[in-house]
Amino acid sequence: MVRYTREDGIPKKGGKGIQKTHLLIGVLLVLGVAAIVGLGLFGEGSSPRGLEEGGKLKVIVSILPQKEFVEAVGGEHVEVSVLIPPGGSPATYEPGPGDLAKVEDADVYFMIGHIPFELSHSGEFASLNPSMKMVDTSENVKVRYFGENEEHSHGGEEGHEGEEAHGGEHEEEGFLEGLLGGEHDAEIDPHTWLSPMNVKVEVDSVAEALIEMDPANEQEYLENAESYKLELDALHDQIASDLSRIRRDKLMVFHPAWGYFADEFGLEQIAIEQDGKEPTPAQLQELIDIANEESINVIFVQSQFTKDIADSIALEVGALVVSVDPLAEDYTANMENVGRTIAIYLNN
Repeated sequence: MVRYTREDGIPKKGGKGIQKTHLLIGVLLVLGVAAIVGLGLFGEGSSPRGLEEGGKLKVIVSILPQKEFVEAVGGEHVEVSVLIPPGGSPATYEPGPGDLAKVEDADVYFMIGHIPFELSHSGEFASLNPSMKMVDTSENVKVRYFGENEEHSHGGEEGHEGEEAHGGEHEEEGFLEGLLGGEHDAEIDPHTWLSPMNVKVEVDSVAEALIEMDPANEQEYLENAESYKLELDALHDQIASDLSRIRRDKLMVFHPAWGYFADEFGLEQIAIEQDGKEPTPAQLQELIDIANEESINVIFVQSQFTKDIADSIALEVGALVVSVDPLAEDYTANMENVGRTIAIYLNN
């Protein structure tokens, strides 16, 4: 391999100098490489390492649900590895040597977007593997913000069911306003994948990137993406049907992961944890008061976080504590189960 050390691409002179013949060869090599790059066969347009070595694109993703998204689109042409393992939290997980090895070997990294894990480590990953393509799949998703009010959190859809009923219903200020809706701060809610309609957008981003890297299989990627989006439509319809008969629409959770889900299906999320902090005794009493006033009989938790405080509130108000998983690998089956579970308890 010829290495060039000057900006004009001509080899640097050594101690013996360069003969004219060698110089001519160097120039021809530069022109040849330039032509190859122009044809998209070398440099940025070259075949990804995975296609050259094993016939599959080597993909890494941050969280388990993404594995289904990418495999649904990429099919037999992708090999997907997940960085955050089962039980790991995107808020606290630190990559180990095995994760860094996956990064070094990857052709593309599909980020879910905005999660603390990615904000902390994406720069490190880019330095570790400069040739790896990095794709933020949330780029075209309409994001919401932690603490924003219901009027905004419905994504601006006019006539969204329950929008008028939710907006402006509570006038409490401070902590209580943050729980039930208020002006958002600058922190984006990263849990975009808990809305099936958002996942459709993310799937399009996956398909676009795979086609760019492997244009020979463009038609297959497009067909796979369309097929999976039909599954997501069916998932949305099933959850909406399950939730259509609920008696109450307040969704009390420990960690505020379900805002996009609540927005999509006309619910109102009430989170115990705010800004990554557990409530103070005064705030805890406010939560208990809300639970009593709203006749909340269930608090939803997830295994990645402690449920001690949820247990305390549940004990005070006579509610159940039920676990739902936002990070399960089998996305469509899990979300259908989540929707059915929430519907059952909100209808009691």
